Amino acid sequence: MGTVLAACSMGGPLRTRAQPRPTAQSGATALHLLRTGDLGGLPAIDLVIDGLATRWLVDSGATTSLVSPPLAARLGLGRLPPVRVATAGGVQTLDRFRLPALPVLGLDEGTSVVAMDLEPVLGAAGAALDGLLGAPWLRDRVTQFDFAGRRLRWSSEPHAAGAVEAEVTLPLTWDAGLPVLRLAIGAREPDRFLLDTGNAGALVVFAARSQRLLVGTSALPALTVQELGGPVSARYARIEVLAAPGYAAAEVPAAFEEGGRARRGGHFDRLAGSLGVALFEAGALTIDGPGARLVIAQPGLPAPPPLPGGFGLVLARSADRLLVAAVLGGGPAAAAGVVAGDVLASIDGSDTRSWSPAQAWQALAGRDRAYFELQRAGSEPARITLTRARFFPLLR
Repeated sequence: MGTVLAACSMGGPLRTRAQPRPTAQSGATALHLLRTGDLGGLPAIDLVIDGLATRWLVDSGATTSLVSPPLAARLGLGRLPPVRVATAGGVQTLDRFRLPALPVLGLDEGTSVVAMDLEPVLGAAGAALDGLLGAPWLRDRVTQFDFAGRRLRWSSEPHAAGAVEAEVTLPLTWDAGLPVLRLAIGAREPDRFLLDTGNAGALVVFAARSQRLLVGTSALPALTVQELGGPVSARYARIEVLAAPGYAAAEVPAAFEEGGRARRGGHFDRLAGSLGVALFEAGALTIDGPGARLVIAQPGLPAPPPLPGGFGLVLARSADRLLVAAVLGGGPAAAAGVVAGDVLASIDGSDTRSWSPAQAWQALAGRDRAYFELQRAGSEPARITLTRARFFPLLR
């Protein structure tokens, strides 16, 4: 559901030193998308630090940067006072360290990072990450997430229009260091949504707003996922239109969180939700930090085509097997008789039993239809065809 992070010290708001001005004027590197589900992926880049090859998530929904505890130990990072961090699953007290200088990113020595294992938040995709670059790094730069071209580019120079079919520019504000957009759900008044590249999906609506938006709606597909700090439950629907001046996304799949407000607070109460990567994967997204604006570049603007649907299942690794962890009611998997606990033995004839969920979702990325072989205790293997569908109920 995203890695929204809000940090505070043990005695109040965290006072970090000003982000250093970049010493590197510009840079570019390969952009990886780590798949966690049906739609979208988490943007990550590779960095070499003191001779170690590392991979970092670039997350505009985090008020601080993170490092994995094993990497902090291997680098011998200097320790700082711990901090309390609000995440999607609850509030945690975590260790904090100083990074060495990273000239390629324009970061001087002494940048503080929180130590956190990302696997409980992101599953197998999190296990592949050594750290996370948060919103402070993005705010001082013009950063382009070229999802279609798989490149991350950053510069201290103003954004220039690229060779794309269309661009839309939206104003950004910064709420406690995080980028925020004003968007309207249907005909409702615009509300403030976090731009969150740590959200691989399209939209998450936080619990405070979900309660109001879903009043009077019929039963919706539901799912509980494990986030850092505990389980987070959500119901799912499609938003008929999500709009800002000059931009309108149709049939946006949204997760409406339930409960958990008392454990989180902060951004989760002030903001309506978070806007994720899946909406922009067909093109590029530029966060112009100094210019306080967001530039969306993708085919079909100002009203891009709806996202493809989903297969309606959740995958997990357990006991050396790739399992169906959950099935969403009303989806293609449920209609085909798939149940939680089924072993996913193959996709399109490729043996998947040793795969991680991220590998399976990578193989399914961009596919509208796929052939699955499932194994269930006491039954013969079942071979089924699943076709993506927009099966969430429509919320106007």
